[in-house]
Amino acid sequence: MGALLELRDLVVTYHSRGRASLTAVAGVSIDLQEAHTLALIGESGSGKSTIARAICGLIRAESGAITIDGRDLLKEAEQPEAAGRYGIQIVFQDPVSSLDPRWPIWRSVAEPRLARFPGSTDTHRRAAVALLERVGLPASFADRKPHQLSGGQRQRVTIARALAAAPRLIILDEAVSALDVSVRNEILALLDELKRERQLTYLFISHDMGAVAQVASDVAVLYLGRLVEVGSADAVIRRPMHPYTRALIAAVPSLTRIGTREARAIGEIDDPAAPPPGCRFHRRCAYAADICRRDVPVEREYAGRVLACHRAEDIALMM
Repeated sequence: MGALLELRDLVVTYHSRGRASLTAVAGVSIDLQEAHTLALIGESGSGKSTIARAICGLIRAESGAITIDGRDLLKEAEQPEAAGRYGIQIVFQDPVSSLDPRWPIWRSVAEPRLARFPGSTDTHRRAAVALLERVGLPASFADRKPHQLSGGQRQRVTIARALAAAPRLIILDEAVSALDVSVRNEILALLDELKRERQLTYLFISHDMGAVAQVASDVAVLYLGRLVEVGSADAVIRRPMHPYTRALIAAVPSLTRIGTREARAIGEIDDPAAPPPGCRFHRRCAYAADICRRDVPVEREYAGRVLACHRAEDIALMM
């Protein structure tokens, strides 16, 4: 299978009166293969959710291309409507904000179907009930309101809602991060079942490396709006090459034996509105050299992945 979604040189900038512009995504190019799960990881402020919202048309990209099946969404006049029409849906971290508190659950689930699948109210209600049952909720929940459900139950509703429009790509934007561990694992197992059953493609945005290790086929690592490492999940998690990726993995001892001081990031993430010159990670990197402080690293193929690091070869010898 080929790439379902392609991002090319994507740039997203926030403008506000009286403040400096903030380029949250600074030239990101990546492919998402059909029927794969690509995990997009990085600290808060790295640009993960901005990319998700740009793909859905909820934020206007400044330049670049977002292509699904050869159709560039940035050329569409109504991007959110076009994204839905081309089979893109999103599940957010907070299900409450996605569900109208005045509507019964079945109405929220059915809403994405209305434009794509004309039919009677009864037809849409039956379809919604079937989807609720598929995500593990009894039919009796159909007439409940969102406040009558637990957090995990509400997230199951938003997954059913995403499925209602017969999507090809579902963006999961921190969709399990607010759930306790047992409920999180149940939702991840459900997502995996649905992916195999319906040949879905996921963009899985998370800072939870445990969840990433559980579901991802591929991993892309972002730092201050730029990609630093992209590869198969197995390669990136088991043998991270970029110092920033190593720092993220080192923070989860259960995933790796990386635990040296050099593997850990120094200090806090820089200000996204004023990123440092050269490699954006150099101020926090134990391996930084003069070239890192001066020149922006170019993405290149190295060790079976895409890497943006001046000192990749030197670091590999130290590992």
